[in-house]
Amino acid sequence: MKSLNGLFFISILIFTFSCKVEVPSEDEGEFRSDDIESKSYLDDRQSSEYKILGIGGGGAMSGISISPYSSLWFVGTDMGTLFRSVDFGKTWDAVYHLETVFSPDIDHAVSVGFSSNPDVLFHAPGGQFPVRSVDGGKSWDRINIGLDDDEYIRYWRGDSYNENLMISGTTKGMIISRDQGQNWTRISDFYTDSLGTYIDYTTKSDHVIYHAVADGIYKSIDSGESFSKFYTPTNGLSIRKFTAGRDSSGLTLSFIDDNGIDACSWAFDFESEEGADRVEETIKHCGFLWVGNYDGTFSQTNQVGGDHIKMAENDSKTIFTTGSRYWIRQYGTKVWKSVNRGSNFDLKLHQYNWDVTPYAAWPEEKIEYSAPAIEQGWWDDGYESFEINLRNSSTVAGSGQFFLHVSRDGGDYWSAPFTEYADVGEKVKGKKWKSIGLEVTTVYNFSFHPANPKLGYAAMADIGGMVTEDGGKTFRISQALYNSNYDYAFPANDENIAFAVSGSSHDYPEGWHSWPHKGSGGVFKTEDKGHSWIRVTPLDDDFNRQFLTIAYDQNEDRIYAGSHGDGVIYSPDAGKTWSYINSGLPSGVKVIPQIEVDPENGNVYALVTGDAPEFSNREETGLYILEVDSGSTSWRLLRGVVHHPQEVEEQYKLWYYPTAFAVDFSEGSDRQTIWLGDYENNKNWLATGIWKTEDGGENWYRHIQYTHPTSIVMDPNDSNSIYLNGRWQIEGTWGDGGLIYTRDGGETWKKNLSVPLQHNGYHTTLDPSDPSKIFYTFFGNGLMYGPKPE
Repeated sequence: MKSLNGLFFISILIFTFSCKVEVPSEDEGEFRSDDIESKSYLDDRQSSEYKILGIGGGGAMSGISISPYSSLWFVGTDMGTLFRSVDFGKTWDAVYHLETVFSPDIDHAVSVGFSSNPDVLFHAPGGQFPVRSVDGGKSWDRINIGLDDDEYIRYWRGDSYNENLMISGTTKGMIISRDQGQNWTRISDFYTDSLGTYIDYTTKSDHVIYHAVADGIYKSIDSGESFSKFYTPTNGLSIRKFTAGRDSSGLTLSFIDDNGIDACSWAFDFESEEGADRVEETIKHCGFLWVGNYDGTFSQTNQVGGDHIKMAENDSKTIFTTGSRYWIRQYGTKVWKSVNRGSNFDLKLHQYNWDVTPYAAWPEEKIEYSAPAIEQGWWDDGYESFEINLRNSSTVAGSGQFFLHVSRDGGDYWSAPFTEYADVGEKVKGKKWKSIGLEVTTVYNFSFHPANPKLGYAAMADIGGMVTEDGGKTFRISQALYNSNYDYAFPANDENIAFAVSGSSHDYPEGWHSWPHKGSGGVFKTEDKGHSWIRVTPLDDDFNRQFLTIAYDQNEDRIYAGSHGDGVIYSPDAGKTWSYINSGLPSGVKVIPQIEVDPENGNVYALVTGDAPEFSNREETGLYILEVDSGSTSWRLLRGVVHHPQEVEEQYKLWYYPTAFAVDFSEGSDRQTIWLGDYENNKNWLATGIWKTEDGGENWYRHIQYTHPTSIVMDPNDSNSIYLNGRWQIEGTWGDGGLIYTRDGGETWKKNLSVPLQHNGYHTTLDPSDPSKIFYTFFGNGLMYGPKPE
């Protein structure tokens, strides 16, 4: 298989396994033995001309899914992409967004469901809008399983010995299909939240099914046609999570109760440190683990459990349970295991231990250290999802806010299947890494240094940023200081130097992040290619704030930076001294998402966007110019007449929230041609888009409706080639977006549908080393690299 950078090959050891299962009859007397072979999809990969680049991890993942019948694994990201692995998590590809996505609503995230027909799969983004695949997850079609409007799917459960039977556990009960998911029937015996389902395989044609809800465990002896109460918790307790497994030793049923007041009483010791609310959340998501058998006799253990309890269906002895992501002190990253049916448990993982001084990560000989762990730390409260291979209890995996960890040996060692070390020597800060396809962090833009076409800087959320010195093959993390690096600027003659703007809040302009932000931040400088950074703006009330954009005047050594609320700052001496330069800009809040300097005359262009959520400055938004070449010290608005598109209703006003622009700086240009994009952010229904002026701002005309643009990029070698990136709310919503481009100055537009990531584009960068190649950046999915579209 070609590696993700397309330049060399990775050799992958492929293996298949078979699980031999002995299943007793309902009366524990008769056994049968079955072999289930694992299907390999190595020759059935999704192919794409575009490869994902980055360092892997560093963002929220959920819905980890391990097929018990094939080599398929899946995981999703809170930025909306479902990833597919055909080789047990060794490499990953993004599922094409026009097929299905993964919802940002990870509170309702669902793992992929596997039928015992390995090709038939089920998925439900955000727990709703279920889809079905009949080709191993390459393509997906919507299905209707009869969900209520306010009902969410909790999980899918297939029957290992009947490929037709599929169960969906929901927030309002159980829905069953008996024809591989083509038709579905609701079970009327319970109408409450599903907490776990187990199919007990007997020699009879009708399997026994156990299903748990808060008030107890229900049992069906006719493959789910009807249920009766099997067990009711004692002492007024409720069930929170349920699992089960069976082998030749018998049946084991296990659940976690809601007695958090006793199970997590340790939390009260930290109330003064953590606060009463945090302690209350810990108690709410805690309980004791109980173990029972086929006759309904259960015993409480001393083991505590949080969000997850898992068993393989063919193993009665092995039980895994985890902490909760709501627990204090990162105790939610704990994983315990019992190999003797709950008699005792061993701690198999605790990502970050607050109980020692100094705080310590799980030992490196027991867990694979990744770039986010080494560079950023182990900041992960617990597992958004935790799964076991239902037919092989030695394989378990958990995903959280920063990491995905997998154990293939029952919890003794945990790998990080989202990245690959690409350096020599010890894994320490500043080393190089490369992607294996699972990129979950936002890249705002990607800039190459003018003095070195292989030296690129990625401005990112969560991990700050990345630097490549080989054109994108490998990266190292390079964080200026705060959560996000938003933009870079460079002197043309020294490849060691770069300037960056950084801030404490990520994801501008998504949601409330589009509002003015007063958090910490500043302008930073590196003199060693991003290995280290120094702050060049003062650390005071005037300049310690988040900045979104930076521009550098090469000829005069001037720096301009746009803030997330207070306008533009300026340094006449490459960062030694600073002042605000806001004359001519609107009064009040001034969010500046983009600044550019004319390389020929030093004139500066700054974009002023809306003062969300009030939007009181709509008539003053747009592009401003500071005409340095004529000695001006005041900004002038380039907004003459913004012509109302005929197809837009008059009630919808224009330019509430501009986000991007591009000026034709090409050789011989008169600077009269300018592009601008505005972002639908105040109910101006389909009134946003990409606008063009050819008379320096006197008249603006919309060329294409685009709902949520985040960047406009002009090919420096061809001013008629324009690239648009931004959000595309594909399914069930409105508007247009995606990876759009024109080759004729906006007369006609095309969409690059060859890229698997379609709905979360952010920026475009042309490869300075190869004019036929292009980089795309994304909200939540790193970078992709491939051919420039024709």
